[in-house]
Order: sequence, then structure tokens, then C-alpha cells
Amino acid sequence: MAYKNIEHDFSFADIAVQKFADKNRSMLFLRQVNNTIDWQPVQDLLFKYYETGKTKNGERAYPPLFLFKCFLLQK
Repeated sequence: MAYKNIEHDFSFADIAVQKFADKNRSMLFLRQVNNTIDWQPVQDLLFKYYETGKTKNGERAYPPLFLFKCFLLQK
């Protein structure tokens, strides 16, 4: 599959935030939520219906679980 590797594609903002992440209450809360939820069943369901990124043509797509987490943050 042709998905972006979000764990290795860092921006300058990611590096700047990482420096203070251990002292930020919001970041600590989000890490706790991420570690508490079992994301595997959610990811399996998303892969079942998410068609983008299943071919090697074009630009690599964002993984569906990453987009779902962004949606949850937005709401």
C-alpha cells in the first residue's frame, strides 16, 4: 500500500513541539488517550472502507487511522 510514513516525516513544528511535550498537560493527556484505546479494531474497520492509498499510483496517502484521529481532535 502507498501510505505516508507519518512516524518519520517530521516537520520543523513537530521538532519544536517535541522539546516541550513532556511538560505540556494537553500532550500528556493525548498520549494517555492514545495508549488507553486499542486502535487495531478501528484501523481494521477503516481499512475495510477506505479505498484511497491502495494503489501505487500517485502521491502516497495519509493512513486512515491518522485521518480518523485528526477528525476526533477536530471534534
